[in-house]
Amino acid sequence: MKLYDLKTGTSTRRVRIFLAEKGLKLPTVEVDMLKGENKDPDYLAKNPMGTMPLLELDDGTQLAESVAICRYVEELHPEPPLFGKSPIERALVEMWNRRMELELLIPIMDHFVHSSAFYEERLTQLAAAGICAHKIGCTGSMTNWPSGPL
Repeated sequence: MKLYDLKTGTSTRRVRIFLAEKGLKLPTVEVDMLKGENKDPDYLAKNPMGTMPLLELDDGTQLAESVAICRYVEELHPEPPLFGKSPIERALVEMWNRRMELELLIPIMDHFVHSSAFYEERLTQLAAAGICAHKIGCTGSMTNWPSGPL
């Protein structure tokens, strides 16, 4: 297995923390977004979305998305159990995982993407999206942001 990584990424950090909690080390390949390596045809052939992390299995299968990678690793290395052992433990882990993504991670990512110089030339930034979500009465992704002037 080989992990395609982005040192500054939140999703890649989630996988690295998960692996550390499991006591596992995987060979990694650092993908440099600043140089556009994630848009290189060779990388896009592995992951058409051009995102990290990406776990490449020995048989050539590619798994993208941090939670999918963590669940795969959990199946291979069930101890210590990080997704819970019983149905209620697994449901509670999933509940807190979703809350963390929707209420914490997405607003932070929205703020970074729409206020960082890194993304100025990569996408159309929306000034309102750079405002801390709770200050304008929003939670989660921008799909439920209020309309009209802020």
